[in-house]
Amino acid sequence: MNIDLLQVFLAAPWIYALLAFLSMSAVMIALYVFLTARPSKMVPKNTQGAISRFLKKQDYEKALALCEENPSLFSKMIEAGITSRPLGNQGILDAMKAAGKRGSTPFWQKIALLNDIVVIAPMLGLLGTVTGMFYAFYDLNRSLESLSTLFDGLGISVGTTVAGLIVAILAMLFYTFLKFRLIKTVTHVENEALDLAGALFHDSR
Repeated sequence: MNIDLLQVFLAAPWIYALLAFLSMSAVMIALYVFLTARPSKMVPKNTQGAISRFLKKQDYEKALALCEENPSLFSKMIEAGITSRPLGNQGILDAMKAAGKRGSTPFWQKIALLNDIVVIAPMLGLLGTVTGMFYAFYDLNRSLESLSTLFDGLGISVGTTVAGLIVAILAMLFYTFLKFRLIKTVTHVENEALDLAGALFHDSR
């Protein structure tokens, strides 16, 4: 069976255009999060080593300056810990955890958009199908010769639902993978930052 893709697209051009936009958005969001939420980006090894040396020497000013010059999730947590030293040990831990949560929020917001696409895409596809069926049955005064054309039109209108499901499944796969990866990466960053918190506890008592 040969399917005329152009004819299928012209049956609901706006719906297919929106679904194409959603699919491209899902790919772009997934690529952005994949490239920016890497452990090497969130915990730069050179910066980590230099900060660790400064903290061991209790040179908090240089450590703070280095954090400001090299912004990352790790640096933001260390910066919060240094500035919270007068609050005591628990204050340092709370400030670092809060900074980690704030720093990771933009990534969670971006992958949440993928979850929104998972919900919206099938609804758009169903809208295209229902709209096509509405127009197909609107004129009931059809001759027997036109029935084949009617069913052809119905078959084409179902294509929007198929396209919507494909986009939703794609976005769901991206969301599931990136959620797992982001949890793993953020946990790694928090552990690395909290490991250095002991160097801040020395003078905070």
